[in-house]
Amino acid sequence: MRNLLTLLIFTVTFASTASSLLRIPAANVTLEHLDPTLPPALTTKTPPKCSVLVLHHVFANTAGEPPAVSNYTHPPECPFPWPRVVLELTISASDVQKDRIAAVWLDGAELLRTATPVPMAPGTFWTVQKDVTRYTALFRRLCGSSGITTTGIVSMMLENSNATLPGVFAANVTLHFYRGPLSGERFGYVVHPTAKDLYRRPADIILPVSQDNGECGAGFWFRVENDTDIPAAAVAIPRNTQRAVLEIFASYHAHDESWYANPLRSAYDGGGSFANGGFRQIYATVDGQFAGGHIPFPVIYPGSINPYFWSPVAAIGAFNLPTYDLDLTPFLSYLLDGQPHEIGLGVRDSQPYWLLAGNLHLWVDEWSDLVSAGVVEIKAPPLKVNRHAEWRNSDGGSEINAEGLVRFSGWVSSSEGNMTTTVRQKVKFRSQVEVQNRGAVSQVEMTNKERTSIAVLKSGQQTISRVQVFVEAPLQLQTSRVKAMGGALFEKARVSHQLQEVVNLNENGQALEVSVLMDKQEAEGSLLKRDGQSQPVWGSGSSRSSYKYRDRNSCYLRSLTAVEGIVKADLMSASCASTEMAEA
Repeated sequence: MRNLLTLLIFTVTFASTASSLLRIPAANVTLEHLDPTLPPALTTKTPPKCSVLVLHHVFANTAGEPPAVSNYTHPPECPFPWPRVVLELTISASDVQKDRIAAVWLDGAELLRTATPVPMAPGTFWTVQKDVTRYTALFRRLCGSSGITTTGIVSMMLENSNATLPGVFAANVTLHFYRGPLSGERFGYVVHPTAKDLYRRPADIILPVSQDNGECGAGFWFRVENDTDIPAAAVAIPRNTQRAVLEIFASYHAHDESWYANPLRSAYDGGGSFANGGFRQIYATVDGQFAGGHIPFPVIYPGSINPYFWSPVAAIGAFNLPTYDLDLTPFLSYLLDGQPHEIGLGVRDSQPYWLLAGNLHLWVDEWSDLVSAGVVEIKAPPLKVNRHAEWRNSDGGSEINAEGLVRFSGWVSSSEGNMTTTVRQKVKFRSQVEVQNRGAVSQVEMTNKERTSIAVLKSGQQTISRVQVFVEAPLQLQTSRVKAMGGALFEKARVSHQLQEVVNLNENGQALEVSVLMDKQEAEGSLLKRDGQSQPVWGSGSSRSSYKYRDRNSCYLRSLTAVEGIVKADLMSASCASTEMAEA
């Protein structure tokens, strides 16, 4: 009876409520939005040698406009080398607004892709810190030689609109450079564990794989409309390159904004263009040849499912969208002729639209002007994808299973000897969507398991290094909808989302590093929407986040609980003992 009275109250007030997000008094929400992930990249024990504000811009009606740009000259008082470089993005919102996708580039090479929260009150603000030490080559190039600096261009894209909502975003992009030893630091290279191992020595050269006219056009990212759309960039690499890793940035929009919850189109009456199943694969090509891929981690955007879930704690990966690394060293023999070659980016089974861009990280042989390379093996059959659906009217279910194994191997002969790099990847994926009660109740279950191994052997016998990455990403989503009087729609939802990752690093046959990451979120709540409108007029939500990272030398734990827009508990610890107590 109490629930019925509550629903009747909402029905009475619904007609007079704006169709946009309800403005919440600042006293009832936590204005700072948080991301409970890695330890802060900016340390208080060792302050940065220099901090440079490289871009400031207010994004109001910027939809369809080119990126904001600013000239950047590296400060001479902060020369190379830098043990750490940190990018800090701070944004404040003047009023209520939707969530947006933003990106920061330096001379066309992407440094960060992020999603803004859904500001529900004036004065909402947040900070994103990313360790960008792996991009040292971009900053070092601007230092010039003999003390002569050159100028780079920092660009930021954030397409905002004030057509229906008044909020504008004021953004500052700052670079922090460290010099000398980082005293007292337990988490030396503060990045995602995979990146820490793949980029343990930053590349010598970084080449963007992106749109050439990004500064004056619609950004540096490629827009992918479907699975046959594979945009490419022509890239010429130095002939003494001995290692290459392609880093792919990706975000999804419009029909694919919630791709992970899509049922199958084949047998779903009324499914429309959104219902083609919850399977995607981001991949790259070298001169049209498949060179590897990853099933993307399903980042839940701040405006998705229920925006009150993610206020004020961001979903996993939302503030710093994950990148996807492909070791292209086995393909170097195709690229070392000094001529431009096409690096293509695509998304299998995609719908309009995805935004993709890449950075090609290159390590060169300083003692040689020319290296030789060859292919040992390329075994890359397409993922085996099985689809099954059974529907009657709007009820039923669909299931997608995918699995595959790829292997790339190639040798490079340089001043360091003859090195053979072998990349192996095994994938097992499953997606289930069930719809009941005439479409009012739905349940999504997805899990992706990937095992990747990158081994380097000298003269085909001695193992120089081996990186093994084990990833599992389960997602469960339950939603129910009830129609109310006045054309209202009352929704309840529950989400359970995880990222589990184990990384093993070996050098010269010895175990050098083992790291374990467990990132978990659970959220539940309700919202009220006008029928046919995406923006809620009322909502509530609570979330629990648990982030645990452990390696041989350190542990880090952060646990966050938020209820009705307010942080109720926030525990951080760098103690293994505290972590064990929390787990117990």
